[in-house]
Amino acid sequence: MIFHIYGTDIYLCREKLKELETGFITKKDKSGLNVVRIFADSLDYDRFTQESLTTPFLSEKKLIIISGIMSEMSPARKKLRDQIVNFIKTRKIENNLLFFDVFDDTKKIPQKDLLFNYLKQQKYSWECNSPKGRNLSIWINQYCQTKKIKIEDLAITELINLTGGDLTQITLELAKLKAYKNGKLIELADIKNLVKAKFDDDIFKLTDALAAKNKKLALKLISDQLLSGNQPLALLASISWQFKTLLKIKSELEKNPKITTNTLATKIEIHPYVVQKNIVNAKNFNLKQLININNQLIETEKQLKSGIKNPELLFDLLITKNC
Repeated sequence: MIFHIYGTDIYLCREKLKELETGFITKKDKSGLNVVRIFADSLDYDRFTQESLTTPFLSEKKLIIISGIMSEMSPARKKLRDQIVNFIKTRKIENNLLFFDVFDDTKKIPQKDLLFNYLKQQKYSWECNSPKGRNLSIWINQYCQTKKIKIEDLAITELINLTGGDLTQITLELAKLKAYKNGKLIELADIKNLVKAKFDDDIFKLTDALAAKNKKLALKLISDQLLSGNQPLALLASISWQFKTLLKIKSELEKNPKITTNTLATKIEIHPYVVQKNIVNAKNFNLKQLININNQLIETEKQLKSGIKNPELLFDLLITKNC
């Protein structure tokens, strides 16, 4: 059986992945020994065919989760995807295959790719994109009902403004607010007092320091964040989100320097308030700089997760490269 999860919202994609993985372990593999996770960077055709055809250990099937196969458009990756789709079409595979891909925006979804189109046509294929506008408010209301959280409409609007519509942060903030209010109604004042903006001042100051090549200040800001207890991956996620947003804004400004904030927000599918907060910083970088920084952040995340170097050194290297 083939499963396919893709889209632009990492929270919704991960929740769907968690649901399928939990269901598989509960029904087919209580030991959890037959769930195989493979990232595209460590995948080749031989490993894919071997994992697909290997008999599971004390279970009916294996669940093979392949993450990020669509993230790279290089000739080598395209060749691998073409090999995989041909293999799937021509061989009977008893194990379960689950393809998992999260994209920065809908424009990066490879609609013409052979493997992607094949997976999209499968019975169990889910597109998980971030809800926007009124749909986001509806989603939060439904989520709150499910979690038995009471919240007023003005509080929802402010929560969206402060988080930029990021579902991961929204759900974390709601859990914190629910505990703080002990089941009572969450009001606008609670959001203003307790929710930390996605685009906090220190991240803006770091952006300014990098643009000004102020290495000393940039290193101090990073050090202060780590010493205050901010987890390295959480800090990196905030920085990455900031620079992805800047790249999207800069790309559109290059095409149309006179574009309005609201039009820009609609085009890149980001809340207008977030665009307004970021548009000045976007002008402090050129497009090439932002692309390079985003690529460095991806590499830093890989190294952080693999434990190759300590976090402080990785952040120092990131700052040094760009100052």
